[in-house]
Amino acid sequence: MSIQNLDPRWDNQTLEYNLEKHNWPEFWLNVAKEKFPEIESLETVHKILTTEQISELGSYLQHRTGDNDFIERVDAYYSEYVPQLIDQDDWMLQRFFTIRVVIPNQAKKGRLLAFHQGIWVGNGLGLRTIWTPFTKCYGNNSMQIMDWEISDDLTKECYAKKMSYDELQGECAEHCYPVTLDPGQAHLFQQHHIHGNFNNDTDITRWSMDGRVLPIGGHYHRKLPGGYFRFIGEKDDNRHVDNTKKWISYAGWNSKFSGPIPLPMQRNVINQYCEKHDIKISDYQFENEYVDWFPGLEKYITGYNVDGIVCCSIYCLPDDPFRRRQLLQLAIDNNVELHFANELCSLRTNEDLEHIQHIFEFVNENTPPNETLGYV
Repeated sequence: MSIQNLDPRWDNQTLEYNLEKHNWPEFWLNVAKEKFPEIESLETVHKILTTEQISELGSYLQHRTGDNDFIERVDAYYSEYVPQLIDQDDWMLQRFFTIRVVIPNQAKKGRLLAFHQGIWVGNGLGLRTIWTPFTKCYGNNSMQIMDWEISDDLTKECYAKKMSYDELQGECAEHCYPVTLDPGQAHLFQQHHIHGNFNNDTDITRWSMDGRVLPIGGHYHRKLPGGYFRFIGEKDDNRHVDNTKKWISYAGWNSKFSGPIPLPMQRNVINQYCEKHDIKISDYQFENEYVDWFPGLEKYITGYNVDGIVCCSIYCLPDDPFRRRQLLQLAIDNNVELHFANELCSLRTNEDLEHIQHIFEFVNENTPPNETLGYV
């Protein structure tokens, strides 16, 4: 069975997990109280906070999924259950999780999640999703989902008829059903299962998180290994960044990834990384287009009198794996740090080089989902 196909273990199945060991309701209530101490329970947050405050809380929760205490907890959770649900020994986990707070009558507040499927939001068919609620989910407060075969038929019909937004939402509403779970249970599904929300007409706020797994060999579409996905145990590269060194930024268009990305967008990602680490750029450099052997980058590494180079992504390096490794090794040999903003990592040692090489082991032909499913 191809990893891109439907796996019965992930076909709208329920995962029973140890709530005492992985007490997500308690953890997220405590996190919510960090921001708003007046919160009494997850289910009643809508009675305490305004819609604007709930939006502010959502941003805070999202940010907290990058902190070490969450990373350690979620790694332990996924490491306990994922290996028995996939056949591959090597896999990656979503770097920043999605935390959803679904208040009663959320449609009135403009917070209703439309019906969609993973392949429509950049997910490849190789991804697997674990949806973990922290509160009771039932009826219209829960995620609504449909079977794979119905999703497939409806997708074909949507493309053939060029359905409007309302037509698609109406058809989805006819064929979906609510996921009914208690804390201690999670829902397993794949990227061709259409799902979404109805307006929450219950009297409680529903909380949940969804995180995706990428087994090696899985197509990831736009969710890149190393950026969107990280390895178990991997945390932000928090080694000291010496901002007294001479730094330049580097952009270019000579890889499959970087070719379509305009210069301002590459530099925006770079600038955010520099701001986070207080890196002062002395010059903004770029590679001439159509020179896919990267002579400019080689010059900046070996003879440009700089100590560090900030790049948009490891995927802006050469597609040729031999040339890519050669340039990375040159940086180590010349004691020039390479920092990659999208992957939140840097190259300083041979261990860093092996980490980057490990990421590229997950890179494959990555056929777009619509091609794999035979829609085009």
